[in-house]
Amino acid sequence: MGSDMARMGRTGWTLSILGLLLVVVVVVRVFQLAGDEDPEPTVDEIRERSGFAVLVAEVDRGDLETWRRFSGTVLGEREAVLRARSDDEIREIRVSVGDRVQAGDLVVRQAGQGSDARIRQAQASFEQARRNVERLRPLWEAGALSDQDWDDANTRLEVAEADLEATAEAQDGLAPIFGIVSEVPARVGSFPQPGDPLVHIVDDSAYRIPLRMSERQALEIEPGMRVEVMGVETAGSVDRVSIQADLRTRLVEVEARFPGAASLRPGTLAGVRILVDAREDVVRVPDQALRDGGVWVVRDDDTVEFREVETGLRNDEMVEVTAGLEVGEKVVVEGASLLSDGARVRVVD
Repeated sequence: MGSDMARMGRTGWTLSILGLLLVVVVVVRVFQLAGDEDPEPTVDEIRERSGFAVLVAEVDRGDLETWRRFSGTVLGEREAVLRARSDDEIREIRVSVGDRVQAGDLVVRQAGQGSDARIRQAQASFEQARRNVERLRPLWEAGALSDQDWDDANTRLEVAEADLEATAEAQDGLAPIFGIVSEVPARVGSFPQPGDPLVHIVDDSAYRIPLRMSERQALEIEPGMRVEVMGVETAGSVDRVSIQADLRTRLVEVEARFPGAASLRPGTLAGVRILVDAREDVVRVPDQALRDGGVWVVRDDDTVEFREVETGLRNDEMVEVTAGLEVGEKVVVEGASLLSDGARVRVVD
């Protein structure tokens, strides 16, 4: 029995050793297989193989314009306000908004007991002076009246006539300028105070848009430059550049002028742009292609190189290139942040 126990012990140890050897073999083989596999590529390696995705633009040749944008209120060539000369009742208004008037047209009539009495008195004085002149005329022609007395009689007639006209004008509101009626604050039956506005008139033979800008911006502006109103098919020009800035705001006023045929409305806010420079047939690239004084150029083998360039005129979209690029070359406009010289790129639409 003792010998049987000994045999069983030797068998167990043998099996244990074989099992351990099997585990070791398996572990070694696993490490061998793992060592045979290629390591996982890095992000940079993947990008290097497939190329950095970029958007490109072709260097071309064309015209380039630089505009500066501002805003201002549309005004007429001239503006006038007819005001009440007395506190008499407004009896009649002969115009409406949009009507066209000539200078001297009757647009508003005021009347009241006081003004009526003044007109009658002025009329009576005028008639009296006129009759006196007619009475003295035969005497003066016959030499029975001195020239001094005759001149005095005529002077009194002229004064009476002027007084009558002035008194009548206090009731009759006449258009002070040619133009179009833009506003009628007066109402029939109301009693305005002297100086109250009755009718607004705008001379629409031309339009003006005052623009206010910084001194630096004003240095680019010159009289005669082309001006366009955004959203309206009309063009004008810079009419005036103030030589002095406003003492309070430190802004310089520039006035643009447009023809009366322009589709503009006085009193509205308009956005305008001024053409400050223009060049024809220049080499140009999109503005976003420029980075640190140069551009990334895509070569024929789909790699890139950074190339310094010299620039000229530019606007919000395009830049003139005076040296460093040839027409037809392709430059990166998006996706350049991770590029380096010689990096491979993949052009996407």
